Amino acid sequence: MLPVKSSRMRDMASEIAVSIIGAGHCGCAIAADVLCRGGKALLYAHPDHSAALHAILRQGYLGVSGKMCGRFMPVLCNDLSEALRFSDYLVLALPSFAHDEMIAALAAHDLARHVVVCIAGNFFCLAARRSLRARAILETSSAPYASRVVGAEVKVMGIKSQLHIASLAPISDQGTLQALACLFPMPLRWYRNVLEAGLSCINAVLHPVPALLNTGWIESTAGDFHFYRQGMSASVVRVMQAIDQERMRIASRYGLSVRSAVDMMNAYYGGRFASLCDFARESAEHNQEKMAPSSMRHRFIEQDVPLVLVPWHELGLKAGIDALTMRAIIQIASIVRRQPPPAEGVALRRLGLAGLDRRGILAAVAAV
Repeated sequence: MLPVKSSRMRDMASEIAVSIIGAGHCGCAIAADVLCRGGKALLYAHPDHSAALHAILRQGYLGVSGKMCGRFMPVLCNDLSEALRFSDYLVLALPSFAHDEMIAALAAHDLARHVVVCIAGNFFCLAARRSLRARAILETSSAPYASRVVGAEVKVMGIKSQLHIASLAPISDQGTLQALACLFPMPLRWYRNVLEAGLSCINAVLHPVPALLNTGWIESTAGDFHFYRQGMSASVVRVMQAIDQERMRIASRYGLSVRSAVDMMNAYYGGRFASLCDFARESAEHNQEKMAPSSMRHRFIEQDVPLVLVPWHELGLKAGIDALTMRAIIQIASIVRRQPPPAEGVALRRLGLAGLDRRGILAAVAAV
């Protein structure tokens, strides 16, 4: 059960208006949740990626099932300027490989009054800080929900009991902090800085390894298996745990204490799993749907390797750690994707951290 917010917080939630950038699994779930709590929501999609908007228009509503139920109608929009006029609060719910394009699009607008929150940011704040001049830029390390959208129907399989978030720069305005708390139905847990947020994006522990080690099954069945219960066998989980251990070692070299992937999943969903094996086999939220990629051109590889695993590995090198399991998975992913291995330092250049050592990176993050 979710923690109950105060009546004042519930009243404020009904006053919230938010522009949601991205009409995929997460964006549709956020829109439904905000509308369910009495707020106002605009759902934006690029004209080239508007299938969900067209489906909602045809059906006449966004249907929601699972942990939330109902029929809701967000404002639907293909015009970014209209989305910016609708609300001062922007929630970006896009795949990470679309972040740079959206940063460029937003950079053409005056965001002085806007608060930008990137869901499952994957180092979004660092990538955006040189281009966006917003009132505040924030990112979460995960989505608030486990959800899937098909057409105009979104199924919410799980709602996290807490949402971890970080801000590019400290936020002192209490009105902004209260509004942020009301955007989501669960309490916010604040990271020390955006580096800690980026090192806590555990999708890169949960997704690339089982996707790559189940390549044959994915390509033979087009993903017709349970990704968690069947794809995360004991041997696969051992590799996942090696990635997780390397991630935590890297974080510790930057003076950050991040929790293990299984501890984070327990905190999110109120579980008591002793291991990732137990979580994969028994998680109700993650085994309601099969959730396996239908091909290897999937965000579990296309997003979580180059935009999370590669930055983790490069941060490790700066701190004197060559994360060998991460390096192996990055190499295998490059072969599967038919792409050359990433050039040395490419991820940190994107984040504006190239040429810095460990101390320099810590200073740069602390200075924003």
